[in-house]
Amino acid sequence: MGKKQRGRSRQPAHLNKAASSSAVTFSTEQVAALMAANRLGGQTTGVFPPLPRTDPPVAFGPGVPLYPAAIDPPRPDSGRPEPRLNEYPVSSNLPGMSDRLVPWKVLRDAADAGGLPRRCIEIRKNEVASLGWTVRLTEQAIERAQEGSEQPDHEVAKALRQQHSAEITRVMDFLERPDRGQGETTTDWLTKLLEEHFVLDAIAIYPRRTFGGDLYAFEVLDGSTIKPLRDHRGGRPQPPNPAYQQLLWGFPRGEFIADTDADGAVLNGYRSDHLVYRRRNVRAHTPYGYSAVEQCLEDLDVWLRRRSWIKAEYTDGTVPSALVTNSGASGWSPAQLKEYETFLNDAYGPTGARHRLRILPPGMELGQQSDAAERYRPEYDLFLIKLMVAHFDTTIAELGFTEQGGLGSTGWHEGQASVQRRKGTLPTVRWLQDTVTDILRLHLRMHRDLEFAFLGLEEEDEAAADAVDDARYKSGRLTLNEARDRAGKPRYDFPEADKPVLVTTRGVVFLEGAADQAAPGAVIGPAKGTDEAPEADEPDEDDADIDEEGAADPERAQAVKVELAAFRRWARRNPAPSRPFRFTVVTKADAPDVNGEIVLFAEPEPEPVDGGGAVPKAPSSPDTDRVRDWPGWSADRRAAAYWKPRIIKAMGGALDARALAERWIAQRGITAKADEPDLGGVQPAGGGAGMPGTPWHDAVGWLAAQNISLIRALLIIREIQTDGYVIGERSALAVLAGHSTVDWSKWSPGDPDAARLLRPGGPLNGLQALLDESGIVIRGVAANRMNRLAKVLSDALARGDSADTTALAIQHLLRDPAWAERVAVTEIARAVSAASLNTYRANGIRQKSWFTAVDERVCPVCMNNEAAGAIPLSQQFPSGHGIPPGHPSCRCVLMPEGLG
Repeated sequence: MGKKQRGRSRQPAHLNKAASSSAVTFSTEQVAALMAANRLGGQTTGVFPPLPRTDPPVAFGPGVPLYPAAIDPPRPDSGRPEPRLNEYPVSSNLPGMSDRLVPWKVLRDAADAGGLPRRCIEIRKNEVASLGWTVRLTEQAIERAQEGSEQPDHEVAKALRQQHSAEITRVMDFLERPDRGQGETTTDWLTKLLEEHFVLDAIAIYPRRTFGGDLYAFEVLDGSTIKPLRDHRGGRPQPPNPAYQQLLWGFPRGEFIADTDADGAVLNGYRSDHLVYRRRNVRAHTPYGYSAVEQCLEDLDVWLRRRSWIKAEYTDGTVPSALVTNSGASGWSPAQLKEYETFLNDAYGPTGARHRLRILPPGMELGQQSDAAERYRPEYDLFLIKLMVAHFDTTIAELGFTEQGGLGSTGWHEGQASVQRRKGTLPTVRWLQDTVTDILRLHLRMHRDLEFAFLGLEEEDEAAADAVDDARYKSGRLTLNEARDRAGKPRYDFPEADKPVLVTTRGVVFLEGAADQAAPGAVIGPAKGTDEAPEADEPDEDDADIDEEGAADPERAQAVKVELAAFRRWARRNPAPSRPFRFTVVTKADAPDVNGEIVLFAEPEPEPVDGGGAVPKAPSSPDTDRVRDWPGWSADRRAAAYWKPRIIKAMGGALDARALAERWIAQRGITAKADEPDLGGVQPAGGGAGMPGTPWHDAVGWLAAQNISLIRALLIIREIQTDGYVIGERSALAVLAGHSTVDWSKWSPGDPDAARLLRPGGPLNGLQALLDESGIVIRGVAANRMNRLAKVLSDALARGDSADTTALAIQHLLRDPAWAERVAVTEIARAVSAASLNTYRANGIRQKSWFTAVDERVCPVCMNNEAAGAIPLSQQFPSGHGIPPGHPSCRCVLMPEGLG
């Protein structure tokens, strides 16, 4: 009765509450007041004035928003709480609580499962870790230094680099061994970072410090042991609160604070408590990343099941070889059927007995099972492989797979490689650059004007951008300095760099002042009246008409012959010259048949006076008495002869030709009888690639998967260019001084201290710039050799060559003497021209001309460049080259013009 009475006492309150909720209607203001008064059972954490509701109620409208119930403390200024960053699991900071869907161990195991993920990871790691790196000035720092400065931009940038040279050296010295405790080089350290990125997308770096507070090492931790903590809003706790814990064996064993505050400054006096935690795929709903391995799990599961099925096909007894169908006409009982089945499948007895004919009872028919070959479809496996590699931004060609047949398959692979680089390699590398730069600034105190950067990233992008800029420059839509501004390079300080031009086959025409030179519609060529320097050459058959009166002076007679030969060659190249040819020795009396309208003759020798004495020679024109010969042509021959055998030796040791040939034959199924000679013999690789669908494309993809590199062997090009630079600078200085020879007795090719022969404070920086750009040349030469190597392998495949013959063909390709000489001559000429240009610029020379080698057969390209005469240093010759060489094996040089 007591219980019933207590129940009755509560019933009216319950009924009244129900009645009030159904009969009473509250306004939104009243609801807000009730919520503020009752605090909803303590759910709010303070006074929470809601935002006003001023929208008028309308028919079929969105409705009045409910007033929120705050669960976080309000801000003191607004009285309202800040939003939570995500709806995190309750008590997510406790061990065992997480919003991760995939355990860390699953990702570790999946990275090594099935072979494909691991191979993709290694490819991505190698392509990044193999890049060179440096510490350089940021573009923003250079721009800030250039603002308001009256000095040329390149001088400002140079001074800024000198200002930070000690800091750059300090940071680079540390990065040589970023983890001294583990003895890891930069490559080792970057490889570990990339492993954690691709597998876990959780990079954890502990900046280990000495007891004195100095940075000792950047230690890469196992990211799966780090638990990111949350504050009450769901974000990273700010110092001094712990932001990360390390969980070992399921329990927190250490905790660390975030390494920065809002301003990027390191907080807290105990910097040994800091931890760096970075993710590539940052998402708002979770503090964890989303790695490539985690993204590929579903496709990997299908791939593994596919492999399990294929593997099961090779397991004995998994699938019956045939089925016997019983129609029931035999009338056998189940026991009799079982007994007969045992008899047919009896395994004992001789093998021959089991292969005898069997007679089946009436009503039974034999049904053969299809084998694995009939049900296997390789196209489906290739489809699964494509799905897998897409998660890692690699291509099937990098794994050694190619599309079988089909028009344009090779072009498609090449396009995919470009896409892969754009959407995979470059974003990853740039993210890693930013990450390392941020860490160095925070923990190594690197200056903010500096950044960590990988080398060799922009070549392809720069090649495309350069092509666009080149077209715009030649059409007058872009000046040289505007192009350099776009590329982030220092501006040129000569006025021509700020003038738009039109580049035509007849030369460069500046748009500024063009209307003053000719009427609209008229063709404007190079300015007439430009001196054309004579060129040294051997006399030809047209020299028979030379006046023999100079026989009394053999030296002058020979000089006259040489100049007339040069003139006739110039006249053949220029049937309608736009400027005259200037003689320095030949007078009108020496060549009366030469039309005086197209030449400027030298002044005749003065007549003797006063008993045979000679009067002083009249002043000559600026270039009349200067040397027109290049004193370095003997030195470059010596250098080429020295480097040729060394290139052959370096390339011969670049790879194991026999091992490469054996792998190619084994993986591509080339068969040749050991006791029969190869039918095709040894044929070195021909030039160029085959048409789409030929074995050459297969060889290119296969070589790419072998991680073969010729770059290390071709680093010898840097030493070759050093020799060429010495030859170029010393020869250019001699020409400027009016000398035709150089004393080469103190120099020999291959001198390890050759660079010391260059003038201190002179064009030495030009040599460094040349060596800095040599990587582009080296990679281009290496790519050419790799294409030729692919041709050798494809030819071996087509002929069915043996491993010995294929290896011999590979060795012939790598040790090709003609190719080695061509590389030596071309790279020496490139360095000679670079040194000459820098030397002329440093000595105030404003014009240059193309000078062909007298002991070479001159090609039409170089002949046209030489016929262009004197042009500004910054201008390109008609072929589009700024300096020689104009083609492989070209030995042409630059000569200074406008000398006083």
